[in-house]
Amino acid sequence: MRVGEHTTLPKGLLDCPATELHRLLGGPALVHLPGERGPALFVSVLLHGNEVSGWNGLRRLLREHARLPRAVSIFIGNVEAAALGLRSLPRQQDFNRVWRDAHGVEAQMAASVLASLRERGLFAAVDLHNNTGHNPHYGVVTDLDAGNLGLAYSFSDKAVYIREPDTVLTRVFAGRCPAVALELGPVGDPRCEERCYDYLARLLALDEVPPAPLENLSLFRTLVRIHVAADVDFAFAGDGSEDRALVLTGGLEGINFHELPPGASFGRTTRPLSEVLCAFDVDHRNVTDAYFAVEAGDIKVRQSVIPAMYTTDPQVIRQDCLCYFMERMDETDRANSRQQMANS
Repeated sequence: MRVGEHTTLPKGLLDCPATELHRLLGGPALVHLPGERGPALFVSVLLHGNEVSGWNGLRRLLREHARLPRAVSIFIGNVEAAALGLRSLPRQQDFNRVWRDAHGVEAQMAASVLASLRERGLFAAVDLHNNTGHNPHYGVVTDLDAGNLGLAYSFSDKAVYIREPDTVLTRVFAGRCPAVALELGPVGDPRCEERCYDYLARLLALDEVPPAPLENLSLFRTLVRIHVAADVDFAFAGDGSEDRALVLTGGLEGINFHELPPGASFGRTTRPLSEVLCAFDVDHRNVTDAYFAVEAGDIKVRQSVIPAMYTTDPQVIRQDCLCYFMERMDETDRANSRQQMANS
């Protein structure tokens, strides 16, 4: 997969909504722009083609600066899927799962991007996304480096530390520059674009990434990723299709980032649990039975968990997952995790 590379803004780029970028660019693109100082801020948009708030906030920022306060390198990702308003196309790999140990044309694309960036100094890296369910604004970090937490706190007082999947874009910047993925909120909400614009404008003006006041940062750690089995017919309670093999409890996406107690209802099933839901931990082990139990067809959670990224979008569920379960991290947890990373 060819990645176009530009050292100036292609003519008409900032007038293009996400749906028109493929027509103009022909595929993924890197755009390197000079600024008053370096090193450059790396910004990625549209790794998922339907998550457009990052692109809209970024192009507003670029329109307002004849010369940027800091150099930027911009990666514009899945423009082919964006043309159709889709997260990704059926034949494609997820553009945010191909940055380590991948194969195929998407892996070639990732290698091309990283080869170009290898020769450039970077101030920080920011990957812009939208949520598919109701979630607060939050940042996602792949390690607990102080710079990563500072980037996350500059966006929100909530951050999620993920260890799996380990093939996301921000992970490749470990040891090189601070990096964060931002979950801007739902597509179509103009406040998401405003929040993106404000964050990037503030970041470009910084001399260094400020530390996060850890006493004010609510930090969560993902435990497991929840998948609906590929071949199961499913629905959500209340949508009029409750004769399916799996009917998930309605309204759960409204409690993202809030605790579910043991015994809380997660859904109903007419089939064995192993045939409808799977929970995989950070080591990719199937731990479904540790988190769910079935009683007379009712699926209940077995321990206290905090859902995140729970979505009711069937396409996202099929292509990615239903949700994650998390736990809060206290200072002891953070210190232990940092030590484990240092020893690995």
